[in-house]
Amino acid sequence: MSQILEPIAYQNVSTTVKLNGKEVKIHALCTGTVAVKTAFRAKKGAGPVAKINILLDDQYTEYMPIWVWIIEHPEGIIAIDTGEIIKAKDRENYLANESAYSRYISQHTSKFIIEQEDELIYQLSKVKLKPQDVSLVVLTHLHLDHTDGLKFFPNTEIIVNQFEYEHPYANLPTTYPSWFKPNLVNYQKDRIEVFEKAYPITRAEDMLYIPTPGHTNGHSSIIFKTDDVDIVFAGDTSYLQDQLLRSEVAGVNKDFVKTRETYKKFINYASLRPTIYLPTHDGNSGIRLLNKTLLKEV
Repeated sequence: MSQILEPIAYQNVSTTVKLNGKEVKIHALCTGTVAVKTAFRAKKGAGPVAKINILLDDQYTEYMPIWVWIIEHPEGIIAIDTGEIIKAKDRENYLANESAYSRYISQHTSKFIIEQEDELIYQLSKVKLKPQDVSLVVLTHLHLDHTDGLKFFPNTEIIVNQFEYEHPYANLPTTYPSWFKPNLVNYQKDRIEVFEKAYPITRAEDMLYIPTPGHTNGHSSIIFKTDDVDIVFAGDTSYLQDQLLRSEVAGVNKDFVKTRETYKKFINYASLRPTIYLPTHDGNSGIRLLNKTLLKEV
């Protein structure tokens, strides 16, 4: 019998940062929660064995948040990922057009708790915003708990890394809206320390889309350079900040070597600039954002 811990209620967080001396609002909006097999979040075994152990595992993690980040940037409101929707709870029907293998893996490795009022359209209303107020959606990668809320943005510009789009890993494309045709972007050289390549999200280049592969082939993160601190919206680079600090990789990741390389780059970057690290599923990400808690090596 698979064991799973009781769900935790995660509170939305809103705060401000200084950008060129002016206040900019950032919102951490929780669009439901997800629990995964413990071997899914933390690798158990070498190579292919790590994947098999995910299915053999009978233990689940605690329920983790599914954060969406909203930045009220002077150039326009930017959403980082789009969160989950209530349809994902009924994956037998929601994934009916996916392969039997994809359906099985999805249903036997994770569990969602989400209600209609958790969906992004309702969470946005709590901070007095509407989907049409968002001028840009930036996707870290193409897994369903990051893309399911796309349905709220049919007329909004959406960007994703071209390599991620052309070489997806463990995505569920039948869940994408029929109109989904994102703008595919590539990193540009000599844009940032340590990571070197980046795609400027804003004209001011204070928000950069950087390569952080490992979880998927073309996984990306976003760095927001504010006056006092750099904020990393890390997607699923790791599930928890502590994993990065311990160099503990997720069993579900596509490439364990690249994951550790990405970890080292974040540690190096944080040694150069004050950095806040915010993974999508870390229960403490919202609090770290609110308290401006820096990434520090333990």
